[in-house]
Amino acid sequence: MFDTKHPRLKGPITLLHKRSYAVGIDVGQAHDPTAICVAAKIVTTPTNPTFAELNPYPQPRYEVAHLERLRLGMPYPQQVDQLEALLGRSPLNRLQPRVLVDYTGVGRPVFDMFAGRRLLRMAQGVVITGGREVSGNRAGWSVPKGELVSKLQALLHSGDLRIAASLPDAAVLARELQDFRVRFTEAGNATFNAREGAHDDLVLALALAVFGLSRPDPVDAVRVEWAR
Repeated sequence: MFDTKHPRLKGPITLLHKRSYAVGIDVGQAHDPTAICVAAKIVTTPTNPTFAELNPYPQPRYEVAHLERLRLGMPYPQQVDQLEALLGRSPLNRLQPRVLVDYTGVGRPVFDMFAGRRLLRMAQGVVITGGREVSGNRAGWSVPKGELVSKLQALLHSGDLRIAASLPDAAVLARELQDFRVRFTEAGNATFNAREGAHDDLVLALALAVFGLSRPDPVDAVRVEWAR
């Protein structure tokens, strides 16, 4: 509950916190490990809609709940085993997270391996592009890199993204976020990349998870009850 001295109220406001989860997977290459990020989106609303304007948390907040980088050089079939094991463990096996995997480059064959796995076959692939528009594709989404990164930047500036310092790779993620640079081409287009020699795998895994959490629920997931 949230206690307030607002003159319209005689007691505390009761708040409802709704959490949803997503797993972002940035598939590694020869010199970059595969990175995994589990993030939560928290939406807070008063149980009495009359007091919506007094909500102390009017904007959704995001929390990084888990970070992991798989061993560099791990064969892709073994990586898929590891990902399925992660989703099968508590508490993720009860939370029904969205799963988003980088579908660009080497991510495509890894994504294709998901099809035969019960816990992975509903994953969505994300093709990271240099364009400006988000669109659907056969695997899931085509998303500009600027769209992914600018969302993270906005959340960091607003204070609505929290990374628990206790996570083993929290310091690595913080460093990757600091190393990220925005550059502009001669045509005036913004490009987003880590500085030379730095990695961005955890940043992209987080960006994929946040993107998944920011999308509306798919139509086939909405429950419809017809009046009798």
